[in-house]
Amino acid sequence: MNPRARRWLLAPLRQWHTLRLIRRHGTSLDYATAWALVTLSRSPDEFAFVRQAAHEADPLGDVGLHHDDGDGLTARERTRRQRWLKRHGSTPIQQLNVDELQMVNAGLRVVDWGPAPDGA
Repeated sequence: MNPRARRWLLAPLRQWHTLRLIRRHGTSLDYATAWALVTLSRSPDEFAFVRQAAHEADPLGDVGLHHDDGDGLTARERTRRQRWLKRHGSTPIQQLNVDELQMVNAGLRVVDWGPAPDGA
């Protein structure tokens, strides 16, 4: 049984939150990263498990939180993001309240959109 199917059987609510995060953030967020972020947000005591899963996935490039510039986006996607920020005040990833240091220590590379949070 593949890991994704096993996760659905063992933690269906977490998987639902993962897919909801992907839908809200956009297609640039891959499943493994979204799952790791949801797990860190909802169950911080599973940090070692997330770090091991991120190590097995072998992320590309620099780890940590990066912000995209949005210049290459379609007008529709740009409008969607602006509406989201106006309505919610922060991006879906920022709403998870996962510290950037946690992302770095877990070995995650996360590309977020929108303005950087205060102090970043």
